[in-house]
Amino acid sequence: MTLSNLIRCFVEAAIMMLAVAAPSFAQISAHGYISDCDQTKALPDYANDLKSTPRSSLAKYCIAEFLLEKHAYQASVNAYRDSLAGDGNPVWTKAWSHIQIGKIFDITSQRERAIAEYQLAIQTGDDTDGAIDQARELMEHPFEWPANQ
Repeated sequence: MTLSNLIRCFVEAAIMMLAVAAPSFAQISAHGYISDCDQTKALPDYANDLKSTPRSSLAKYCIAEFLLEKHAYQASVNAYRDSLAGDGNPVWTKAWSHIQIGKIFDITSQRERAIAEYQLAIQTGDDTDGAIDQARELMEHPFEWPANQ
């Protein structure tokens, strides 16, 4: 085997290993910024987290993000609602859960329900990572998936 073939095989193997080892959801979350969710965890990891802290809003939120990235809309809405019913830690999970639910309603052509969720996000008063501005913008312009997702 020539050196160039060896290098090509090594690079192909490295790419395959990275693809397999990559987290199950993208580095950029559905709301457009780097998520506080642990990008090295997959869905079963968050399910395990819930065994030790069953009311964890963050674990439930991260499950919802994972499901949203997979376009599993109803399951994602349910998980965001579970996050809202959780321990409220961190506090930003409440505003962003409402925003994410609103986005799902926009995607599924339920604009009135989406607007109601964006209003609930604003009512939280939590502007972590620009949540309030995001909700206001989404009230004006319905969410659409970026073309690359």
